[in-house]
Amino acid sequence: MNWTERILDFPVRAAAVDDFLHELRARGAGDLNAVLATLNEGGLCRQAVDFWTDRGWIVLAPQTPMIALTGPDFDRAVSLRRFCGEPAMERIRTRPEAVRQLLEEAEEVEEDDGDS
Repeated sequence: MNWTERILDFPVRAAAVDDFLHELRARGAGDLNAVLATLNEGGLCRQAVDFWTDRGWIVLAPQTPMIALTGPDFDRAVSLRRFCGEPAMERIRTRPEAVRQLLEEAEEVEEDDGDS
């Protein structure tokens, strides 16, 4: 099981990352400590943070490394599944319903933006 599945296949972990992503969208900062505490696995935490920082989606706050700020390449439209490392194109090739699901996720992001 890869790190993406280890997050997405566990509802509590997925919910914690979703909350973190929502905070990043709404405030430009998220409680990294809370999401890492919920992931509760050192290797998984490192893989997730490395993935997010390598893509420029987050940067660690200089004075408080347990807070993440949106990075220079943060995309407010990124879906939870993509934020957790699932390649969008792989979903389209392996599951016919993936295109519909991607469109639904994009609509959810638009609805979330209206609430802010």
